[in-house]
Amino acid sequence: MDLHLQIVFIVASILTIIYIIRKIRKHGLNIDDSIVWIVWAIVLLIFSLFPGISDFASAKLGFMSTSNFIFSLFIFFLYIMLFSQTIQISRLKEKQKDLIQKLSIKEYEERKEK
Repeated sequence: MDLHLQIVFIVASILTIIYIIRKIRKHGLNIDDSIVWIVWAIVLLIFSLFPGISDFASAKLGFMSTSNFIFSLFIFFLYIMLFSQTIQISRLKEKQKDLIQKLSIKEYEERKEK
């Protein structure tokens, strides 16, 4: 890996970690969701500091180049995040439906009493 590219990855990883921590502190970002992003930034930092790890992994997994391995890793990570958010959205929709039904029943009972 080119030294300039390695420095860019290191700086980007560190800035990502700092950005996420600031969002947690100032804007109340959910810690459960942000842990995944912090771990991902740390993994990228490790790959940036020790490029031999990604070279070794890409060779063992049969990738033509290390960049293909990194891109595949990114896509896999984003796919997992999308699936996780889909699960959260599904749960929220179910809770919303329950709340709407309870509110409707309560309003019906209040109208019935009047």
